[in-house]
Amino acid sequence: MKDCSVGGDGVPGYYLPDQAQYRLQKLCEHMRFLARMAQPRTRAEEQAPQPAIRMDELAVCLELLADQVHLVLDEVSWPATLHARVSDQV
Repeated sequence: MKDCSVGGDGVPGYYLPDQAQYRLQKLCEHMRFLARMAQPRTRAEEQAPQPAIRMDELAVCLELLADQVHLVLDEVSWPATLHARVSDQV
């Protein structure tokens, strides 16, 4: 999240830098992709050739997701305070 003036000394809470926010958005996209892959197929789709998804490819995808979660969690610290930027105070 971007730093902004909240009025006063700041508000305690969990605040993420822009890069961590972006990682969370990408993580959400990857998880939705995996959820779509896990959905049951329709009869017509079952008769079509199955998509070739190897377990090692899926494992790599899940490992990358775990790495992204770890990076985001490393950015979170408690208690955090959202402070105004120096440029916002001028």
